[in-house]
Amino acid sequence: MKTINYTTILFILFSTTTYGQNTDIKMSKNVPNSVEIIDNHLDQFFDEDSDIKVFDEIESELIHRDVYFIKATEERQYHILLSCGMSALPMTVPKDIASSEFIEIMILLPKEWNLEYESFSEEKNYWPIRIMKEIMMLPHENETWFGFGHTYGHEEDEELAEGIGFNSIMLASSMELSDEFTQIELDNGKVVEIYTLIPLYKEELEFKKKNGASALLEKFDKFGIEEIVKIGRKNVCK
Repeated sequence: MKTINYTTILFILFSTTTYGQNTDIKMSKNVPNSVEIIDNHLDQFFDEDSDIKVFDEIESELIHRDVYFIKATEERQYHILLSCGMSALPMTVPKDIASSEFIEIMILLPKEWNLEYESFSEEKNYWPIRIMKEIMMLPHENETWFGFGHTYGHEEDEELAEGIGFNSIMLASSMELSDEFTQIELDNGKVVEIYTLIPLYKEELEFKKKNGASALLEKFDKFGIEEIVKIGRKNVCK
């Protein structure tokens, strides 16, 4: 697998204030990373000629947050954005919950989505990466956890980015990629689960809160909603 690293200040410039980020904090490079785990895992699925780039975070706090960009092909008509670093530290999962304490996240974007470095100044292109980085940090900052069916959004139901319609993200099991890809077995016997991110409209989020993630996914299946992000797709709860 051949990867190209893009060390980009944009990951800092576009950081959200959702976590109350203190710009006076001096961030250290001596933080846990998961690069070896993710690199070795991707080597099992992609050859050295695959078009894979790494959007590398310059400086980090708590964990180092990279995002791998696995470019679409003729056979696979969507890009994969995969987080790297979230699993470097365990999350605080309640003892009575059967969920892995180590996860990474991904989001599938249509082939026409502009993920060139120069396009990141436009929020319509950059928001999936920004949301991924917010989610990656949240459980470690707040001693909490993410698992199947969990949702994340901004306050007061505001859109994740202007004009996209979606106000939240739900973690789900991938419908496009196999368990072999979305489950990474570690040497210590534990597993890193890779969850896919599915953008939700306000009404879908409300339905999920009342009826659960599985019920919402059944609605998606009924209306033919794919895992691949589609701006302007049907709102299954409206």
